[in-house]
Amino acid sequence: MTAPWEGQEDQSLTKTIQRAKRKTLIRNVLISLAVSLITLAAIFIGAAHLIDHESSERMFDEYGYMSISSPNEYLEPGHKDRRGFLSGVLELDTYKMVEGVPVPWREKWINYYVPGFPFTTGVHGGTASLEGNDPALKAQGYEYNRRYNPDNGQRELLFYVPGVNYNGKVLNDTPALSQMESGKLVEMALSFDKAFSFAEVKAMLPADVRTVWYWVDTYDDWKDFGLEPHKDEKGVIVYPQPLLPTYRVYGFGVRPYSDQPDPADFIGSLKVGVQQKGTYYSEYRRIYNYLKKDKAEPDTGDVRILGVVVTGTAKELQILDGQSFVRGAVLGAVVDKY
Repeated sequence: MTAPWEGQEDQSLTKTIQRAKRKTLIRNVLISLAVSLITLAAIFIGAAHLIDHESSERMFDEYGYMSISSPNEYLEPGHKDRRGFLSGVLELDTYKMVEGVPVPWREKWINYYVPGFPFTTGVHGGTASLEGNDPALKAQGYEYNRRYNPDNGQRELLFYVPGVNYNGKVLNDTPALSQMESGKLVEMALSFDKAFSFAEVKAMLPADVRTVWYWVDTYDDWKDFGLEPHKDEKGVIVYPQPLLPTYRVYGFGVRPYSDQPDPADFIGSLKVGVQQKGTYYSEYRRIYNYLKKDKAEPDTGDVRILGVVVTGTAKELQILDGQSFVRGAVLGAVVDKY
């Protein structure tokens, strides 16, 4: 027979064990929770640092690439950065400058992500142009139409590579200048009849014409760039079309921090692009190798100019009409002074 006090001791011991178990369970839960929170915090802090690094690197890539690939087009100082987990989208706005008047131009969406991780933001975008049906060009047998900026309706510049057979369909907008109000501010792309040196271009352009961008020969493989006529599946000859500014048209020109364009700027941008090995490394390397040929590195003498982008009033640019070195002349942005 068990004494009464022995039963009380058993109950007390049981309660003590239960309390100890509860304390142990609570402690383990709290420790697990704390470890989980610390781990999650470390993951998110690490992810934030990684994505911040990728965002900065991509912005650096875009600024550098635009300095050689965007005729008279510049990035606005501010930008939006939509970030997800280990990926994001940069929303960049660009503008053109025509004789001191800024012209909002396009919005660029740049996707970026930490290498090795999937893209998770679900936001995509890009740039495009609007193709306008021009009856006058069709009547003359042109196989292509003019291109326009879809946001503001302004004309897009077009470029014609010297020596390429365009079946005689090369635009010349210089006669249209005399039909405009003389004070209109005009942007125009001039494509030359052959390649020139930088010094030759500066010497032959009229003094009243303001050159804001120089187009450089970077076309190592004409077939790859679609610069050779070819037959389609029906045996019809398809001729090349002029290049849009957004398609591998490279050069150098006036920038917000410099109003004295120099071929050395172009060579310097290529060297930085090759050294950094960023997003556009393959293009930088291709151009760099094309210019240097069998030398150790390119120099400014290897920079051959195929055309320019100029700005001025409609009256000032009329002097370009009939110039022997101008093969093609295409209007871009046209704005009022005030």
